[in-house]
Amino acid sequence: MYAIPFILLWKLQRLAIDARRKRRTWHHLAWTAVSAVTTSLLITVLFLVSYVLVYFGMWLMATILVGFALMPLIGAWLVRHVLVRLGAYRLAYHTAVFSRPGKDPHAYALCVAAWALAYDRSGTGEAWVARRRDLRVPLGDAEVITTALIAAARGDIEIARPLMRSALMLAEDHPFIRELAGEWLACDAAERGAWKELADDSYAAVWPPTPMTFFLEGVATRRVGAAGAPSELELWTRWLFAPHRRATRALREAAVPPPPEEPLSSAGSEGEPIEPPEKAPLPRAISAHLAIAQRSQPTSFALGITVQAWDAALSDGATHGWLARRALELDAPLGAVDRALREIALVVTDDLARIADAARLGSPASHGPIGEALGRRLRHGRLDALEAGFNAWAARKDDHTHKRNLGAARTPIDEWREFIALRAAYTDAVIAGGADLRRLAFPHAFTTGSNMAAWLWNQFQEYSMSHAISKWLLDEALVVGDTEAIELGHRNCGLHVRTRMNDG
Repeated sequence: MYAIPFILLWKLQRLAIDARRKRRTWHHLAWTAVSAVTTSLLITVLFLVSYVLVYFGMWLMATILVGFALMPLIGAWLVRHVLVRLGAYRLAYHTAVFSRPGKDPHAYALCVAAWALAYDRSGTGEAWVARRRDLRVPLGDAEVITTALIAAARGDIEIARPLMRSALMLAEDHPFIRELAGEWLACDAAERGAWKELADDSYAAVWPPTPMTFFLEGVATRRVGAAGAPSELELWTRWLFAPHRRATRALREAAVPPPPEEPLSSAGSEGEPIEPPEKAPLPRAISAHLAIAQRSQPTSFALGITVQAWDAALSDGATHGWLARRALELDAPLGAVDRALREIALVVTDDLARIADAARLGSPASHGPIGEALGRRLRHGRLDALEAGFNAWAARKDDHTHKRNLGAARTPIDEWREFIALRAAYTDAVIAGGADLRRLAFPHAFTTGSNMAAWLWNQFQEYSMSHAISKWLLDEALVVGDTEAIELGHRNCGLHVRTRMNDG
């Protein structure tokens, strides 16, 4: 009987989240308001009952009632606004255990303890949280998000951000934890001004919303001028429900749709300088090369212009004639012109490959001496790097056995981070290398990934991690059209994945 009001409160919160996921904005706000009113009523009734008990002299019973009843009602607020900001990771952990309903409350407690590390000046909390994380097996979204929050507390934001997002791949789903991760990512995107990224998250309904996340998503969709962005009145209402209204007021006032952009010509669509057509091919190629080498962030358009300029220059009769005259003037041996052209092509290809790899750019569609050589260099170099990465991943099985015999076995989160890093490298390579590189790289990824997924499932009961690898391989198999891999992927992904949320 005592639990019925809190179950009702939890249900109202879930209804608010479901309304947000279905893009029913006013339903979300309405359910949130009802949840807040319900909480206020429960607190009022609690104090009235406590007053009656005190009036009749039952002080002890009133104290116990207030202690047990207030924890689910104000525990989450106490953890978020007091204990976390004090850096009290131990107290935040134990308070969160008793304040969060549902299965596996220790998962949420672990995440808020890791969150408190950002305010912990003692520096001793990371080891405490990491020990508790490593005791939880198999791996789930709580352990991944905890690790991301630990990295963020150290200032490793570039590590925390992709690790936080990788939790979406896991079958285990703790809604309250994913709310926390979504809010962290929303605040991070707002701080960086990455409004397009945040708006994409909003329309894909990637993360369950907290009031702060919901407000920031509204700001993002208005800033990028996305269809269906909230009106000014609706955004004001979201801001009213969100915490830290003083700090976010400037965001609300500045959330205006951008002015319509004027159409750009196709030649200069990326804002790149266009060389005048009257310049000779070789000077034009040298000028384009110097321009892209001096850019802090080269673009695909700039690389394409440079490659095309070099292909035109090295195929131009005027360039060949100039080299022939210079060879005669210097009394060079026979074949010097061809040798000079090959050496120039080699040097230019090496430098452009370095630039393309650093900026993660694909090979331009140019079929001259530079375009074809650069395409081969990038394709084979990236393919070799991927194969080396997959071979190192496969070797982790034997290495893990050896370390386990020595009493120094790796933890599940180490295996997950290795997979995430390799998956990111694979994605970068195939995006830059195109469909051809993807078809060449997939067989190696599929063989190694399938073996690792089976090893993690059978030897360590890491069901969520194994399922995530199998799901990634299935998605890639569908892209490249590998029927055998698709069939095996469907069988592997069809296995029941046991998690703490669906099996006890």
